[in-house]
Amino acid sequence: MKTLELSFKGSDKRVKHLRLKYVNTDLTPAEVEKLMKQVAAAKLFAKGDVDLYAEPLRAEIVETTKTALVGGPQPAPAV
Repeated sequence: MKTLELSFKGSDKRVKHLRLKYVNTDLTPAEVEKLMKQVAAAKLFAKGDVDLYAEPLRAEIVETTKTALVGGPQPAPAV
């Protein structure tokens, strides 16, 4: 699975992450940067007096793989 991970600095100077699943992997860096600036300007995410996503820092596509160890799919029986 590919996830877009956006990192922002909050108004409390701590780094916050916003992870989005099922992302369009064809997004350009300019499009993502514009999106991050819009998120910061909208000030939609706050906790108390802290603006959680005040300043865009970086964006990364993170790809994770899952490997079943126990209880995974069983192979079909041979006929």
